[in-house]
Parts: sequence; structure tokens; C-alpha cells
Amino acid sequence: MKKFKSVMMMGFVLLTVTLSKPVMAMELSSFTDVPDFAVVIGDSMYTLEYANDLKNVSLINDAVVKNKGDIFIKTDDSGWIKNSNSTQVNKDSVNISTIKYNNGQAIVASVPATSNVTKIQIDPTITKTGTNTATFTYKILDQNGLDITKTIPASDIYGSVSVGSTIVVDPTTGIGTITFNSSADISKSIIITLVNKTGVTGTSAPSKIAGFSINPITRKTGMYTATFEYEVFNSANEDITKTVPASQLTATSADKSSIVLDPLTSTGTITYNTTSNMGTSINITLKDLLTGITASSVMVAPVVKTDASKVDKIIVTSTILAVSGNNGYASFTIYDQYGNDVTNTSLGNNVTFQSNIGQVQNKNGLLTITANAGIDLSTIRSVVITGFDLISKVTTSATLTVSTQVKS
Repeated sequence: MKKFKSVMMMGFVLLTVTLSKPVMAMELSSFTDVPDFAVVIGDSMYTLEYANDLKNVSLINDAVVKNKGDIFIKTDDSGWIKNSNSTQVNKDSVNISTIKYNNGQAIVASVPATSNVTKIQIDPTITKTGTNTATFTYKILDQNGLDITKTIPASDIYGSVSVGSTIVVDPTTGIGTITFNSSADISKSIIITLVNKTGVTGTSAPSKIAGFSINPITRKTGMYTATFEYEVFNSANEDITKTVPASQLTATSADKSSIVLDPLTSTGTITYNTTSNMGTSINITLKDLLTGITASSVMVAPVVKTDASKVDKIIVTSTILAVSGNNGYASFTIYDQYGNDVTNTSLGNNVTFQSNIGQVQNKNGLLTITANAGIDLSTIRSVVITGFDLISKVTTSATLTVSTQVKS
């Protein structure tokens, strides 16, 4: 029969040692949850106070006989004493997760886990896993702040998303799976909400916005548009930009330019009323509609690009070819890659135009078509005009309705 040799040598039955910690009502999560001088026999743990009670000797002896492995005694926070040879071993020598009983009682079953749910934490970051599916992580904490996610069954949790979808949670991994009704919804800024059956609620949306950070540097993206970066943070100074839907914020500019925010990329797009406005500094303001918090910044005019300008767009702006005698007239505009009007520059002069009815000349934004011999413009309903830049290879084509109204 196995002997409790080293346990007795350690003075296991001495009554003078400090009493053990209270019995745990939930699963042990780490080495520190085991009371000092506790004995681990197989899947059972016995505290010093319990083992020193002579009424429990028979129960403990039976556990020793049935146990196929070694017996371990926790000495302090440094590790264990191995009963078979009285040697000191490290903390990892005992797998804490295998301990299912404390002083003969099942650890988890003593108190219903759902009664301890105090807080639900949701990571707002989602990971796309399919055309219309994505995952996120969550934690359920008790009143002591301990993670009890694995003890709360999925049937106790109800999930919802700010767009049409369903949520299924997996307590064993702490992962929730979202199935969106539409594949388009997966790219939207969303708010995830989980509710425990006791009423405890958690959301991925910030409870309160503490402030904004606006990068005053703008980057020109088009003839009338430029972008800037912004950040929304909470009271813990955490970046929560991606969790705050654009509909919760307003963005205004002093010159009445329109601003659209994109939380997923943390950028704002300014559409200026005129190209001249783009060349000046403007003041913009962000405001949280829930808290009223605002932040303003003077935006710096977009930095001029250093790459050489080249033709990027050729646009025939007329829809009608005005006819006077044997000539037809239409207007056009040419832009470079930075959105600058280069119609009346050397770049614009290098663009050539052609028509199916005659020769085309371009000057100062005006196209003049001289009809070929034998063609009467007054009898033609429409003409096709094409434009081409030899350097950038940019082309354009437009079909214009012929008007016999004399050009003034």
C-alpha cells in the first residue's frame, strides 16, 4: 500500500500552520489559486485545515490508494514538494486544470457560474473569415475581475450587431462568429452587443468619447478633394476610431466644404467648393453627437507633389456641337494627375483631337471642327470627337448632338 511518507515528514498533520484559503467556488485558473500546504492527489485537492481533521483521514487514504501518479504538496509560491522522493519541483509540475475537486466537493458545481457574471468585454476588431462571415473575441468576468468565459454556456448569451446578422459564441475559445445578412455589411463599421441571461451587457462601442486627434496635414486626391487622418480616443487614451460609426460624428469646415469620415481607415475626405479653396488653409471641426465633445484644427493646404505633371484626364465638356457655317464648336478641359487644369499649358497643347466629319483644332479650351468637303453640318445629327495624349496615352471620346444655332 502506498504510504503518505513525505507528507507526514512535512508535518502535514500539524495544527500550528496558518489556515488555508477559502474553498474555491469555480475552476482553478492558476498556481496561485492553490492554498499553501495544500495536497494534490490525482484530480483532488485537500487544504491543510481539511486534512488536519481526523474525520477525513479515511477519505484521503482512499484517494492515495486509488491515485496512479505522484502526490504533490504546495510549500509556498515557489513550487511543490514531490511526495515520492521529497524533492522540490517547479510550479508547472502539476497541471492545475486537472484539479476538479476541493476537499471532496466539485469545484465548479458549488455556485452557479452565471450568478457571478459582472462584466462582458468585446474586442471591436473583427476578422473576415468568409464572404459574409467574421469573428471577434470576447471575455466574461466575475465580480473579482477573473475570466470565467469558459464557464458560461453559449445558451446564456444573446448577441446582436448594428447591421443585420446573427452571432454564435464559443465559450471554449472566447470567439464569436458573425454571419452577416449581406456581404456588403461586412465592410461597414459595426457595433457588437452581447447580453448575459442575467442582464449583464457588453458592447464593442465605446461608452464615452473622451476626445479627438486631427492630423492637420492634407493630401490632395483629386481636382477638388483631399484627405486627412483623425483619431477618436476614450478616457484610457485608447484608439477607438474604428468602433465609432461615422453617423455618431459631425465634421464641418469654415469654408462650407463637405467632409466625409471613414472610421475603418481613420480618414476624412474634404470636397472643396472651388479649386482656389484647396490652396488655402481651412479650419475643420469634429463633434461627437452623444457627448457634445468637439475638436478643431487648421488644415494645411495639400502639399504640392514633386512628380512631373502629366495629362490625366481629357474631358469634352460640351454635349452639343454649335454650328456656324461649315464650322462646329465645342469646349474641353484637360487635367493633370493632381487635379490641376492644364488646358492652356504646353501639356494641353500637346493633346490632339479628331472627328469623323472633319479636321479639329484646339486652342484655349475651344475645339473648332472644319467639315470635310461635301459635308453639310446642317444635315448631320451628331458627331464623334476623340482626344489623345501621346505621352500619357490618355484618351477620351464624346458624341455631340449637332445644333444649327449660330455660335455667338
